[in-house]
Amino acid sequence: MPYLHYPLFALLLAAPLMLAACGGGSGSSTPSAPSGFTVGYGVKGYTFSWNASAGATRYELVEDPDGAAGPRPEAPVGSSALNSTAYIHSLAPQLLHERVNATYRLRACDASGCGAFTAAITPDLTQAIGYFKASTSSTGSFGSAVALSSDGTTLAVGAIRERSNATGINGDQTNSTMDYSGAVYVFSRGSAGTAWSQQAYIKASNNRIFNRKGYVPSGPQFGFSLALSADGDTLAVGAIDESSNARGVNGDQANTDTPGAGAVYVFTRSNGAWDQQAYIKSSNTRAQAEYYAPEGSGGAYQYVLKPSLFGATLALSGNGDLLAVGAPGEASKATGVNGNQGDQSASAAGAVYTYTRSGNSWAPQAYVKASNTDAGDGFGHHLALSSDGSTMTVSAPGEASRATGVQGDQQDNSLPSSGAVYAFTQNAGAWAQQAYMKAAVADVNELFGRTQALSGDGNTLAVGGSTVHVFTRTNGSWSLQARFPGAGNNVAYGHGIAMSAAGNILAVGTTGDRSNARGFNGNPVNSAAPASGAVTLFERINGTWQSRAYIKASNTDAHDQFGASVALSADGTTMAVGAVHEQSKATGVQGDQSDNSGPPGLPVWGYGLNYGAVYLY
Repeated sequence: MPYLHYPLFALLLAAPLMLAACGGGSGSSTPSAPSGFTVGYGVKGYTFSWNASAGATRYELVEDPDGAAGPRPEAPVGSSALNSTAYIHSLAPQLLHERVNATYRLRACDASGCGAFTAAITPDLTQAIGYFKASTSSTGSFGSAVALSSDGTTLAVGAIRERSNATGINGDQTNSTMDYSGAVYVFSRGSAGTAWSQQAYIKASNNRIFNRKGYVPSGPQFGFSLALSADGDTLAVGAIDESSNARGVNGDQANTDTPGAGAVYVFTRSNGAWDQQAYIKSSNTRAQAEYYAPEGSGGAYQYVLKPSLFGATLALSGNGDLLAVGAPGEASKATGVNGNQGDQSASAAGAVYTYTRSGNSWAPQAYVKASNTDAGDGFGHHLALSSDGSTMTVSAPGEASRATGVQGDQQDNSLPSSGAVYAFTQNAGAWAQQAYMKAAVADVNELFGRTQALSGDGNTLAVGGSTVHVFTRTNGSWSLQARFPGAGNNVAYGHGIAMSAAGNILAVGTTGDRSNARGFNGNPVNSAAPASGAVTLFERINGTWQSRAYIKASNTDAHDQFGASVALSADGTTMAVGAVHEQSKATGVQGDQSDNSGPPGLPVWGYGLNYGAVYLY
């Protein structure tokens, strides 16, 4: 009963208001309760339908929302004068977990008043979870990266193992000859309540494989990383194994001399149509890759030595005019900003490159290194930009100092892969390091910084590792605000991470979660579905963080790795979650989730075709 959780005096006060709203009291002359009151499901929405009541001129649908915030008043849904026998109710303005206990009732009205309500319906909220698949069933690792526009109406999805040899926009998806060529799928919806649909299928302009000198041919992994501008009209795509030796912007794409060099492609949208705007390379791309052969192979198997992996991570400013690109395999020993790029003596030290757009033209802006560059640090493994582009945070999960907290001693290299995050600020294009941040308790293989997320104003930073840390900035000084340790069942805690623009909502993906629960707030401690994955939502209220929801896929299965990628809209009301090993052969939006006939998922990245899926909450 929707009012039982209120004190009696509140019920007595509310009753006259509800009667007045429907134009009079109920009685024998008012229409009877509609029959056949049922609910159907769409992406973040319901379709309610019912049979007409004799004499009814309008209907009133009410919602008792309740949910994570606790009891809330019952209220009309949509128009107070529904004059048809169906109504589409959008849940787009909130994350789905906020309606986990919502119920709905309906009554019929005429000129004299409203009749009795129907029995309450409690929809199965799990069925309102959006379920997105590639437009072809052979796509691999769909959901390896996800990005949302600020308003949550544009969704970009990377699929690094997509196999077609198409190039450009909306090419032929039907062949499957080029493993790891990669693709990006863009989905969009209009105003709240309208359906989602695929808007574009995007491929690299130089979609070529290279041969690893007798080992295996490999493609560029286009879609490994993604970034969207606030309006969703600018899209940056990373391809970490792209193999040309070009440098700068719009260079020669025609060779495959430097496998693992990496590239970034920028696309823009106008009136719903996408076009490639730029092809971007690092300013110190190696002229030719080096190879090495494992001992005992006789040279039969040769691997690329020192791949730069330019494009491993990306960030765009809100207006899309500033692009930051991470290259965690870059090998210069330089430190600070705009140092010597030609030095190749620190393998996998890592670097970040920034680019600016004026009109339709892109140009290099800065070459950024850590203040304590060292081989193996992987600086640029993950990065983020504030909305205005004035703050940039960069992860180096392989960094090895024993320091803890903020601004500790960078020179002690006695804890391999403890990890670090660096904050930079810019003034008129001049970047400077502002802070050096470490875990509260440094440890070997902490991998602090393997993921991160930054608020729109740049003043709240979440950093993933074996625990998730939240830092805040006040007057230029950073300090630790909170830590969220992973539970024992939650291996790979913090694999994917996202934050709302205000920094008050944080989503943390845990690809190793083992529970077989589905949907919302199920049992997190069972181990029936290894590596199925989960997302935990946290909310900050008055400076204090609280766990709000434990979220699973709508078709949880072992090894799906739900939570491998996570994105939030600016207001935190829309969340996209990738599950790179999900195995349904469904295509498009809201397909058949029960078909799990794809190749078996494996708990190791990169093995098997692993179709993948993305879920919208």
